[in-house]
Amino acid sequence: MNNFDYDISLYGHLVNDLVYEDFDRCQTVGGMGNVWNTLIQIDSGLRINLQPTSIGNALILIDKLKLEKVVSAKLNLKTQNPVIYSSRCHHIMYLNRLDDISFIDNIKTGFISADVTDNGSIDYDILKKIDYLFISKRNLWMDLDELSKIVKGWVILHHPAGSYTTNGVDSFEISLTPLRNLNILGAGDIFASNFLCKKLYEEDIKKCVTFSHNNT
Repeated sequence: MNNFDYDISLYGHLVNDLVYEDFDRCQTVGGMGNVWNTLIQIDSGLRINLQPTSIGNALILIDKLKLEKVVSAKLNLKTQNPVIYSSRCHHIMYLNRLDDISFIDNIKTGFISADVTDNGSIDYDILKKIDYLFISKRNLWMDLDELSKIVKGWVILHHPAGSYTTNGVDSFEISLTPLRNLNILGAGDIFASNFLCKKLYEEDIKKCVTFSHNNT
């Protein structure tokens, strides 16, 4: 572990979120902020490297009863190329909405994970470099089995009733009792953060996904 500069490096979007739940309004740091906040709550001793490649704004409307959200966002108002440090884990936020993802070619240490959001497009050659791809059911844009054949490692499809994880050969499903009236803002980011913290010390992917569900 001492051979790495950081435990986790975060890349991607740093977002100024303006959130409405009915007419209740709050302002928060989204995207990379959600992951960073969860990571330090789980383990305040983690060495975390923040490398925002895009800064943007988002207007978010939450329907807690239906577990739905609607987002209007300008995610790439400002962009920059990240500095790559050796890390045990490299996590990329909103892979399908980044203007420039060429920096992934410069990552030579640890494992690479990424998530996607709605809209946008993905270079399939990049997916061949991703060890763990997180995607919500609402953002799945193609057949899951076909997607698993493109991604280098595992695809983790999560939803309010559980998850389905596959690498195109092996797979497993976790079923949960769906909950209602939840604040789903950042739920996918929190899920991924818990997985990454567990994955730093645990090889068994099913144990990592189970840990994520138990702590999200």
